[in-house]
Amino acid sequence: MKRYFVSVLMFSGLALAEVPLPKAAALPTADLESAYVATRTPMPLVDALKLADQKSNDLAAARASAQQVAAKARLVFSAVLPDVTASVSYVHTTAEQKFDPSAFLAAFEGVIDASIRGAGPAYGFPVAANDQVIDGVKTAFREGASDGLKPTTIVGRNSLYGNLIITQTLFAPQMFLFSAADQSNQAAKYGSLEAREQVLLAVARLYLGIEGLSLIEEAAKDAELVALKREHDALSLQQMGMATDIALLRAQSETAQARGVLATLQGQKVALLAMLEALVGEPVRPVDGQPTKFEVAAADEANRPWEDTFAVKANEFGVKAAETFNNFDRLAWLPSLVAQAKGSYNSNKGFAGTNFIFDGVIAAQWTLYDRGQRYVTMHENDAKTVEARARYEATRQKAKATWVGAKANLAAAQVALVQAESQASLATRAQKQIGSAFEAGLATSLEVSDIDSKRFFAVSSSAQARAQLEVRKVELAAAEGRLAALLGL
Repeated sequence: MKRYFVSVLMFSGLALAEVPLPKAAALPTADLESAYVATRTPMPLVDALKLADQKSNDLAAARASAQQVAAKARLVFSAVLPDVTASVSYVHTTAEQKFDPSAFLAAFEGVIDASIRGAGPAYGFPVAANDQVIDGVKTAFREGASDGLKPTTIVGRNSLYGNLIITQTLFAPQMFLFSAADQSNQAAKYGSLEAREQVLLAVARLYLGIEGLSLIEEAAKDAELVALKREHDALSLQQMGMATDIALLRAQSETAQARGVLATLQGQKVALLAMLEALVGEPVRPVDGQPTKFEVAAADEANRPWEDTFAVKANEFGVKAAETFNNFDRLAWLPSLVAQAKGSYNSNKGFAGTNFIFDGVIAAQWTLYDRGQRYVTMHENDAKTVEARARYEATRQKAKATWVGAKANLAAAQVALVQAESQASLATRAQKQIGSAFEAGLATSLEVSDIDSKRFFAVSSSAQARAQLEVRKVELAAAEGRLAALLGL
């Protein structure tokens, strides 16, 4: 059985020896990002953030939401603004309405006749002798009345009406909400500024992440060149009979591995560039060969820099607005006092004898009981105030925790960068030493492969640490609410 396995192994070795290995660098280097990156506009981080401030859809939505709150807050001031309405109407009717006093002349003459005839005998005057006097009185009354008692039109066939009404609230309980309107507006304003900080932070993280990937990609390309050199050397030695096919196969495997890592990095970079475009609003990319650097130092903890974040300020004004509503709920029982001026035009003078009429009204309205609605609203607003205070305190605590974490992460990133750069420098020197030893025949291919891999990871770690340090600086600035100010926005 042992001889059988030995024979199989020898046969397999001969078979593999007969299979031709691919030549060095036979496979082209994959480049998944060149065409995509060519469509991006190179732009420094500050310019990219300014562009995001102008064109970010997420930021535009946040600002629009703040404007809606500001518009609703202005409704409170309507309590002191006058209400002016005007109306004009033209009416045509087939049933004209008139009042004609001349229709009562006959009745008035009968009253005169009965009065004279009844009063004459009482004073010793014969009735028959008074007929002539009665006729004269009646004639004089009719002539006088016909001139004064003219028909009066109440509703004509064609009428024109007009009204102008001005209503001014002299006092209303809603006037106590004026400060709440300003506080709500301030809360919405700081909310939109907090949204801007978060959008800028996300853009900065993506931008710096892409820069870090670019540095790692450079290290991967350098690793690929080193692997290709090893592959060429192994092929030359194999052709001269000084190396086995296993050594060539190992070198080609390292080349393939380096290319696989490079392709993965390029795919990640394309994905991040697409996300950067979604946040900024335009296709942009970092400027090649110009790594971004910031100078950020943590503020003194005694000054509570986390209190300056826009999220904390927004919640602070939210609590103030809620407390103002609490005060209003306890004064909402007060009456409302309104003054009204009304001017009217009627094309039919009617009994008033004029086409224009003016009315002045002062009215008071006092809601004595509204089926308990005011008390329900008061208790609801009290609960909302408790919720707003709790949210404010939670926001402050989270902001402090974020600041403490950002400060610690910045210090850790600075230490990590120093360590990573030291390791990268050491790995580079070691790679040169192992390479020289290998050429002199004093090192094996395994040692060469090991040092190449270690140098790549050391350089990659250094690139990541450098980009991560800038990210930590940006995060610290955002934790203190001064990211936009740091960038000059």
